Amino acid sequence: MSKDFWKNLALKGPISTLAPMDGYCDSPYRQIVKKVAPETICFSEFYSADGLVHSKQLQQSALSHNILEKPLIIQIFGKDPEMFRKAAILIEQAGAAWVDVNMGCPAKKVVKSGHGSSLMIHTDTAFRIIEEMSKAVKIPISVKTRLGWTGWEEHLIPFAQGLENAGANLISVHGRTYQQAFSGKADWTGIYELKKHLTIPVIGNGDVLDYDDGLKKLGNLSGFMIGRGSFGNPWCFLPGGYIPTLSEILTIMHEHWQLLVEHKGRKGILESRKHLVQYLHGFAWVKEYRKSLVSVESVEDIDMVLARIRHEHSNLLNVKLERGKEAMIDTWTDEGACGL
Repeated sequence: MSKDFWKNLALKGPISTLAPMDGYCDSPYRQIVKKVAPETICFSEFYSADGLVHSKQLQQSALSHNILEKPLIIQIFGKDPEMFRKAAILIEQAGAAWVDVNMGCPAKKVVKSGHGSSLMIHTDTAFRIIEEMSKAVKIPISVKTRLGWTGWEEHLIPFAQGLENAGANLISVHGRTYQQAFSGKADWTGIYELKKHLTIPVIGNGDVLDYDDGLKKLGNLSGFMIGRGSFGNPWCFLPGGYIPTLSEILTIMHEHWQLLVEHKGRKGILESRKHLVQYLHGFAWVKEYRKSLVSVESVEDIDMVLARIRHEHSNLLNVKLERGKEAMIDTWTDEGACGL
């Protein structure tokens, strides 16, 4: 993959991407997004650079992916430039299109370890990480960061310029500071200003509801990310405010849990609980099924709940169902979706 991939992609129009979210952006989730909206670029959930280097098991689980997911970005975190260099080589060898570095996760345990958002203030380490990776691989290197520690005015632009000079081919910025974590509203003002000072593409992230909302927020940027807005709603990546029917929703729910079980076995059944309830979030009648979905123990349990919905709401199967998008976004304000 050419280092100019991002620049060439930006020339074709706005770049729409699935934001990297820990605990969500695994291979099954990425496959579902790409099935519904094939033009979407998918970031993975984040993985430890040290873990990838030292664990064959993590390499196998993190780097294996379906051809449907291409071009795939693998996001990694850490603080040791040498570990990042070695991890980047492994990612390139696994056939990923490029590698992304998490310099924005605000989770306290991550920052306390010198990872994530802490690299925004340990800039020498941040720049060395990008330099080492850029020299080691031919695939593009991107960075996911935030507005800054407390604000963007003094730090964001020189930090991003340093990353570009070190070899970064794209910068994506979440419109909140470290101190904000996931509270308050995302502010894209600093992201727009940043783009004026960089030659590489810049992608904005934070509170994007769907594709059309991303276009409204785009401004002078090269693209946008959708994170929490995609939970249970992969159709959000389609232009024109696409609204699926209940039948479409249930079909994708079925395919999603099948992929989870195929990839993770028993663990996939347990993980399906948090995914499946999101597909029905915002509908008035979901409460009666939510309790069942969050406690499924087998594939039979899942199929039984979906069959009940089909039977008990057969009159809605071909009806396009719209939900409260803003309400869905406001529901997710915890640190579990790191990478936003």
